[in-house]
Amino acid sequence: MGGFALAAAMLRDGLEALMAPAGSGVLSWFLAAVFALSGIVKLRRPALAAMALVDFQIVRRPLPILGWLLGAVEVALAVGLALVPAVAVFVAVPLLWLFTGLIARGLRGGEKFACFCFGESDGALSRWTLARTGTLALLATVLALGAPRRWRWDTGEPWLELVAAASLFGMVVLIRQVPPLLRWNRGVFDPAPVAEA
Repeated sequence: MGGFALAAAMLRDGLEALMAPAGSGVLSWFLAAVFALSGIVKLRRPALAAMALVDFQIVRRPLPILGWLLGAVEVALAVGLALVPAVAVFVAVPLLWLFTGLIARGLRGGEKFACFCFGESDGALSRWTLARTGTLALLATVLALGAPRRWRWDTGEPWLELVAAASLFGMVVLIRQVPPLLRWNRGVFDPAPVAEA
């Protein structure tokens, strides 16, 4: 069992840390940042969000007001996760699982449209999109099962939690930039062909 027991213990310890009050605080700030970014992008470009709703077969016609409404809901959810996480998480969990289900249905049907998920207008529907959304849904579920605070300012720790969540969010944003940079730099690492005389 050796390595598996160690991995299981690490997973258990990680889940316990996330379900503790400080871990739940960091997690709710992180989810708030994700929803805020996603919602703001949809508010700025509601027509693309409305087109994604058509592509997901939720509505028949792309009405920009629906894209704007989706963005407003996501921003409101971000504010809720920042201020009243114990309430907002019970809206975030079904919403994220619904997104996960819609993405899985689209992938199963062979769809390749730009889903405008979390503000990506050029990212086509992919297994990566499904994995990312499923991970966020799982994190929100862990938060709901943990100890989210009724009000954010119950303790003197929210600023430390905010800094930790901002660091985590920044790390995720930077990691997302690695694949495009590798594609962009692909030719730099390939040796130039030598011309024969």
